Amino acid sequence: MKKKQVAKKFMTFLVAFIMVISLITPFDVTKVLAAENNITLQILATSDVHGRFMPYDYATDSKDLRGSLAQVATKVKELRKNNPNTILIDNGDSIQDNSSALFINDNPHPMMFAMNKIGYDVWVLGNHEFNYGIDNLNKISSQFKGAVLSGNLYKNGNRQKDPYKIMEIGTEKEKVKVGIIGLTNPNIKRWDGPLLKNYEVRDVSKEARKYADEIKDKVDIIIISCHVGENTEYSNTDSAREIAKAVPEAALVIAGHAHTSVNTREGNVLIVEPNKWAREISKVDITLTKNQDGKYVLENQLKDVKGQAISMNNIEPDKELVEALKPSHEKALKDAGTVIGELKGGDLVPPNEIKGITQSQIQDTAMIDLINKAQLKYSGADVSAAAVFKNDANMKKGPITKSGMTSIYKFDNTLIGLEVTGKQLKKYMEWTANYFNTYKDGDLTVSFNPEFRGYLYDMFSGVNYDIDISKNPGERITNLTYSKNGVSVKDTDKIKLCINNYRASSNLLGDLFKGENIPVYFDSEKLWGDDGRIRDLIRRYILEEKGGVITPEVDNNWKIVGNNWDKDKREKAKELINNGTIALPENNSRAITWNDLKSVVSSEDKIIDVLSINDLHGSLMEHGKNIGVAKLAAQIKKLKSENPNTIMVAGGDLYQGSAMSNLLKGEPITKFLKEVGVEISAVGNHEFDWGRELIPKWAKEGGFEFIASNIYDEKTNKPVDWALPYKVIEKDGKKIGFIGLATPETAFKTKPDNVKGLEFKDPAESANYWAKYLKDKENVDAVLILSHIGGMQNQDTKEITGEVADLANKVKGVDAIISAHTHQFLDGEVNNIPIIQAMCNGRALAKISLVFDKNGNLAVKHSVDQLYKRVKELPVDSNTEAIVNKYNEQLKPILSEVVCNVDCELPHDRWLGLSPLGQFMTKYMTEVTNTKIGITNGGGLRRPLNKGDITVGDLWEVMPFDNTLVTMNLKGSDLKRVLENGIENTQIGWGQFYGVKVYYDKNAKEGNRITSMRLLDGTKIDDDKYYPVVTNDFMYANGDNYDFSGAKDVVDTGEPIRDAIMNKLKEVKNVPFKFDDSTLVAGVDPKLNDNEVVNPSQDIKPNENNDTINNNEVITESPNESILDDNNQNKDNKVSKTNKNNKKSDIPKTGSIVGTNEAAELGMALIILGIFVEIDKKRKRKIS
Repeated sequence: MKKKQVAKKFMTFLVAFIMVISLITPFDVTKVLAAENNITLQILATSDVHGRFMPYDYATDSKDLRGSLAQVATKVKELRKNNPNTILIDNGDSIQDNSSALFINDNPHPMMFAMNKIGYDVWVLGNHEFNYGIDNLNKISSQFKGAVLSGNLYKNGNRQKDPYKIMEIGTEKEKVKVGIIGLTNPNIKRWDGPLLKNYEVRDVSKEARKYADEIKDKVDIIIISCHVGENTEYSNTDSAREIAKAVPEAALVIAGHAHTSVNTREGNVLIVEPNKWAREISKVDITLTKNQDGKYVLENQLKDVKGQAISMNNIEPDKELVEALKPSHEKALKDAGTVIGELKGGDLVPPNEIKGITQSQIQDTAMIDLINKAQLKYSGADVSAAAVFKNDANMKKGPITKSGMTSIYKFDNTLIGLEVTGKQLKKYMEWTANYFNTYKDGDLTVSFNPEFRGYLYDMFSGVNYDIDISKNPGERITNLTYSKNGVSVKDTDKIKLCINNYRASSNLLGDLFKGENIPVYFDSEKLWGDDGRIRDLIRRYILEEKGGVITPEVDNNWKIVGNNWDKDKREKAKELINNGTIALPENNSRAITWNDLKSVVSSEDKIIDVLSINDLHGSLMEHGKNIGVAKLAAQIKKLKSENPNTIMVAGGDLYQGSAMSNLLKGEPITKFLKEVGVEISAVGNHEFDWGRELIPKWAKEGGFEFIASNIYDEKTNKPVDWALPYKVIEKDGKKIGFIGLATPETAFKTKPDNVKGLEFKDPAESANYWAKYLKDKENVDAVLILSHIGGMQNQDTKEITGEVADLANKVKGVDAIISAHTHQFLDGEVNNIPIIQAMCNGRALAKISLVFDKNGNLAVKHSVDQLYKRVKELPVDSNTEAIVNKYNEQLKPILSEVVCNVDCELPHDRWLGLSPLGQFMTKYMTEVTNTKIGITNGGGLRRPLNKGDITVGDLWEVMPFDNTLVTMNLKGSDLKRVLENGIENTQIGWGQFYGVKVYYDKNAKEGNRITSMRLLDGTKIDDDKYYPVVTNDFMYANGDNYDFSGAKDVVDTGEPIRDAIMNKLKEVKNVPFKFDDSTLVAGVDPKLNDNEVVNPSQDIKPNENNDTINNNEVITESPNESILDDNNQNKDNKVSKTNKNNKKSDIPKTGSIVGTNEAAELGMALIILGIFVEIDKKRKRKIS
């Protein structure tokens, strides 16, 4: 009997235990235990902040949101919240530059105040900390609440600062000891020798080794922060790499000084450098593991120490810190506006003789002479060279403010002195004279080489010379003599030449004189730090050499010769250009000739060309049929040069669609649009994909305007304020009115939140209203519609149909329509109105030619040039190519990574049906979410995949949109409704799916075509049963009119589909795939009349190993049935979204791994169960 009671108790306990277990999501015990045995430290580092306590450049008196401590404060708060086990280090050069000298006697100094507020733990002294003397440094550093480190600074043999700081990080029970060694640049006596008498600065590598030996038994890990660059500067040991070699057991070496972004390794030691001016935070995660002795150790430096650079660009400044720093900010602002002198006698640069040709590049000016005089003075050079960095660079007559130097020198260049020969000087001068096109008979203007950027063209002082532009490049510099004595420059002469640091490093010491070992005799930055910037030297020259008062002094030491033009004809050319009759080619890339004048004078017709592109979708690179923007730009510029009266426009959907554009939020596209001179653009549906906030930003930075007359603000019932309803552009005396129209489909072609509060009104009504307005009020000569509205064209009959054709049939007073959106070649007429569309991705260039006769009568010509058909013959525009190459190099390490290898082609065309790519992607959607059925929209897959290696860039191009995975339980009847929307849908194309076999009647009416659905094992889909389904957040939010109402247990994972699939494919590596074309059948289900039995329902079981799930496992009802009953589906059908920090949402992920919190809950349940059992025992003893 007693044995039976014991067995009964045991069984009761076991059942209770199983019930508790069943309430909790399955978890991986090994992962929980591993997590409990690990501590991850977060090391955050800044370096070379140089006085940027606020997002403001006081030298230029302008905001600068690229970096500041106020922005660092925002990001550090966020990162600390994610991981409290954080150490924050600044690696020096903190209190110099950006008007920091103003605050030397302030207590607190704003940099110390900001660093204390942010909570810096360690400050390592940099070389510029010593610029103001030891007494000032000690006074300022005493204000810092953390540890001030400089372990290699000695005086009379005694160390002057602490060499290291030992910090305990973690909880009361579990702590890690971190040793942080701080060292100063050993070369400070080279730069501040007079301020450091009797001081000794010892070798950083040897000191690092010494201190590592001193603390290695006291700490768990060692971090070294030293204000040196990654590589050596003067000695073989003054670099972060040498320190890492000296202390190979170090977890991390933080570098600085070089003002670069570094994330690399020397051996196993990670080296980071967080750029300059608080533009980056170096974030390093160090994972320590508890060993058998209970001690935390760094098991694997390569695996357990990971670094990344976090950009501060456009990070919102911390409001509390900004407010606290306001007094210091206002003090610096006042100083920036301080008048330091006066310019008398006129401006430094005379007005342009010809509109559009920069005068300061074709004749010597007082501006260039002032820059060169300052450079010569402070470098001690014989010859100086300087460039014009802005076409409108000038200093106007009147007061000169401290920040006013930016008007003539906008960059932060410093001054470099080189020792060159006369031969090398001539080679350099010939190279820079490449800026000019060769003069030809008939030319009436100087023109510039479009392959040579204006900022590379330097003008020289210290020598006299002529530039003969009638000669070929390399033969143009003539009559080269020294200004001081008129002696000719010989090849063997030794000459001291001063130039800006960019020209030195990028050109002269780079390609031009590569391998010639030119000595550097002067470096203003090393001598004076950031006070050695050329802009500051010019200010210093005005004060020290001119007493604060300057006049426009020009020595005319050079001139352009060889341009033997007809004076009378040139005067006529000047008149016609300046009054707008003739327009210069873009960037003045071709000379105006007498032929240009004759054609204007004799022509009876005025021709205005409108060039258009549309649906570029971020396609910057040449790939397949996409010609790339470098070739597209060359064609645009060619046409614009042939007809200066050309207007460049775009039809929208310009940004979203490629990895390069998406990762940089459209920046490369904006650069391209500006380069080719786009003046206006329609608003496409994909312009909203990242939220509407970027739309006005793109327009401003690209120098164009968005127009959309039918997008209304619901609150005001007026057109939105970030796009114009219309735009009038005048060319050759003719006013052309453009009406902007967006497709009403935008309302469901993007996420609803992106267009919340907007109304897309009827395009025809808007067009008719504004066409009349333009004629009556603006007196335009022609009206064009620039739209993101699409259509199709029959290639045999040339008939255009669709939304744009409907528009053409309804509008009045419109001379032409520019179409977009449907990615088609359209070139025809509807209702006698020309309609054009240039396909997509830059594959074509559409043109409307407005031809006005002498009586003002208008004829409209139209064409579409399918450029992709002759892509190999197209020239490349070097400026645009440079733009693309810059961003390509920036992203190349990310995009070129091979994810996997696929053994077959994966074509895709959403208009043809279920595609291999669609089936492939939806299959993996189900695998990464442990669901049975995957559904995505065909338009979300942007291009096919080729057989072989698949890169990160390939997957970005396939799925450029950051749509996230949304899982749910969906009833069979609701599943049918969803799939119906993607069957032969002529508006959006075919839906793509996996996990279900669909039979449909192609002759049935839309929405009622599916006749049968089965799981892949043949089980018939039951209308009343629930099935685990995954889709994307765009579709779930009714995008493309998909309707998921009725779904239960909805979880928005927050993880982009692309990223989840990418991670899965990386695991698989070699991916086999065979397309099953039997899962979409236009015909009758052969088993439809069989007396089949639907498998009994059972809860789906999570599959940790991603094994094949039994296709018979379906869900018949929601586990949360008591909460979400059928009567409250719509009311309670809320999505739980996982946030970026991967914190758990209100509704857990299906099959998610249980972490520490869930383990604790399990433990608590067991404790309660144990207490219950013990109480029960005592009760029974009492009774007995």
